[in-house]
Amino acid sequence: MYRSISLQLIGILSWIWLGDTFAQQASPSQSPSPGNRQTDDSLSRVTVYGQAFESELPVLDATTATRIPQAILDTDRSVSVINRQTLEDRAIDDPQEAIKDSAGVVESGAFNGFGEDYLIRGFLQQDVFKDGFRAGHASNIGFSATGPTDVANLGRIEILRGPAGLLYGRGEPGGIVNYITRIPFFGNTASLTQQFGSYDFYRTELDANWSAMAAKLALRLDAAYDTKNSFIDFVYGEREFVAPSLLWQITPQTTFIFRGEYSHDLGLNNPGLPYVDGHVLPGVPYSRYLGEPDFANYHINTFRGLLTLEHKWTDNVVTTLSFHGRHSDNDTHYVNIANFNGEPTVDPVTGLVSRESVIGATHVENQDVRLDQLFTWTIYDGGAVAAVTSKEKKVVPLGTGFPTVKNQLLISGEYERENDRTHSIFNALPPLNAFHPVYTGYDPMPLAVGLPLNLPEDLDTTGGSYSLLALDRLSFGDTVFFSLGGRIVQFDANQKDVLAPQVFGPGTNVDTSQLTFNPSAGALVKPSHNSSLYFSYAESTNSFNNLSAITADRGTVDPERSHAFEMGAKMEFLQGRLFATADVFQITKENVVAPDPHDPIFSVNAGKERSRGFECEINGTPIPGWRLSLAYTYTDARIISAPEDLNVGHRFFGVPYNSGGFFSTYEFQNGLLKGFGLGAGETVSGNVQVTNEDTGRLAGWAETDLVAFYRRGNFRVQINVKNLFDNEYYYARNDLFTVQPAQARTIIGTVSVQF
Repeated sequence: MYRSISLQLIGILSWIWLGDTFAQQASPSQSPSPGNRQTDDSLSRVTVYGQAFESELPVLDATTATRIPQAILDTDRSVSVINRQTLEDRAIDDPQEAIKDSAGVVESGAFNGFGEDYLIRGFLQQDVFKDGFRAGHASNIGFSATGPTDVANLGRIEILRGPAGLLYGRGEPGGIVNYITRIPFFGNTASLTQQFGSYDFYRTELDANWSAMAAKLALRLDAAYDTKNSFIDFVYGEREFVAPSLLWQITPQTTFIFRGEYSHDLGLNNPGLPYVDGHVLPGVPYSRYLGEPDFANYHINTFRGLLTLEHKWTDNVVTTLSFHGRHSDNDTHYVNIANFNGEPTVDPVTGLVSRESVIGATHVENQDVRLDQLFTWTIYDGGAVAAVTSKEKKVVPLGTGFPTVKNQLLISGEYERENDRTHSIFNALPPLNAFHPVYTGYDPMPLAVGLPLNLPEDLDTTGGSYSLLALDRLSFGDTVFFSLGGRIVQFDANQKDVLAPQVFGPGTNVDTSQLTFNPSAGALVKPSHNSSLYFSYAESTNSFNNLSAITADRGTVDPERSHAFEMGAKMEFLQGRLFATADVFQITKENVVAPDPHDPIFSVNAGKERSRGFECEINGTPIPGWRLSLAYTYTDARIISAPEDLNVGHRFFGVPYNSGGFFSTYEFQNGLLKGFGLGAGETVSGNVQVTNEDTGRLAGWAETDLVAFYRRGNFRVQINVKNLFDNEYYYARNDLFTVQPAQARTIIGTVSVQF
């Protein structure tokens, strides 16, 4: 408690000090101009109060979809961007909240209640991406040592739908959510934000930018500290986050950028609520905790760094060299609802819940080196032919009747390496009565009859890849675009799994070496300057997630392969203030790993899965002061074939047929109410399967959110109400016995000052 109070006081003192410091340093020549602001990924944070400002506008360009800078309107893939203003309007501290009104993306239940899990077009995203690099695993893939993502230094969130194997290598074919962090700019600004809310939520956030040398060196610091309890009994969390960054304009042609992060998270794991006989166990309160409050805690330390050196040789030749690294340590104790003695895991009559305890230490290291070479040139200049008029002797371009033909070529080489080491100790805990729990603390028992107490496991996984990417984009005037590319990857990995050698033997040692190629192609036509029609095809490979799957002949399974077709339309309205997109898609994944029908201990490549659907999305500012986002998705994602037809026809867990939502705010621009704003949103979802085995369904749900704010000069106050009607609903996580309860009604107040 004293540590928490001390850090909050530090935040308040920083507020006072920064206000004085920047007041002394700032001058009209040093203050960030709108032009300067528009050079920064964080620009949506820096606003001009009392009038329409840049952050209200939809973000009309993104790099996640192509790695080549271009307008979203001219991109032959489905991509959307959530800007910083949206994060602030919705008082978001968990980035999973930000995707609620994005087409094609839904939240999945997180492993033990924390971390990010996105189902994109039905498929669970394998990795967390930051600035285009892997920054952690989705928690539902396996226990993540990285911890939750903090929003303090996020400038925007980009969502690429469909296979990303061409651009980012291995992964599921649904797409990726890519967090783009903020970088310094040449100006002096600072802001301090204090939030407080339900369940003892307190968060202090600092954002400071300093132009150390005009047009030469800029520094930035984003930092946050928060503490919170939960609507779930005993569950709490605490986080410290610091993200320094540096921009060095070495020469007009050469730029160096450093982005660093340190986060420390601690809290209590939540195993979820018991699910049995097709429903959450009746009589168990929504706030019930089924772990052990004096045992199930986690401590996570994560360091991340990204160095980028870019040199512009000419206007048409740019080289970018990037170094990305991550180091995470997670010491965790957690409780699962599970039983290994063949008894009922959840007894619906007595309410007894069987439990497993895990004491684990996970260490993760990741290094990535990427070299990008971008070439741009004009193949044919359509206006090159000219004539001289006879009377006025003027040179007049005649044109040839053919449009100007331009080409962009990206060649990228990349080396990536990751090592995950985990030591775990497994036991059982005494069953807990979910109706009337009596917590016993850590009182371990053998996991199953015949097994020793403190069953150990050592898991060491190392993977590395070399890849070469080539992506070519050809344009004919401003109306026709073609893209064609491919990525070849040599992937090598080893996994050593030793589980209680005195009981199970020497363990497994799996080596795999795979050479894969993922092509992509697309075409786009613009019937008018503000609309486009596109078609794309893409493939992807899942090479990492099945390392522990062994065939009966003790070999490794082949990589799962996916291909996707997509076509859609995009349009800008009101001079770019409103952007709309709609698309249809089909993704087919083959070679899906499944249990061997002759011996389920082993695996075979024998499955096929398919996801198809329709998406539409509208974002922008129809009139000054009115911000709007709206989305709808229809997804039919299911198992097509499997050994002995197991689960054939079943839908993917957690994926509704219908989902969508909207969020809208209006800020009065004139009169007595100038600066005052109101907003509301609604997110809805249809019913979902709890598991791929279709062991039950979770009902559809709706959540209503409200916001009211007032700003005057550099001061802003805001209040948000999330889940206004306190609806109780759940997220599936492909677990037979548990589901994750969604956030109960939460009220958050925000006070923010800019200097």
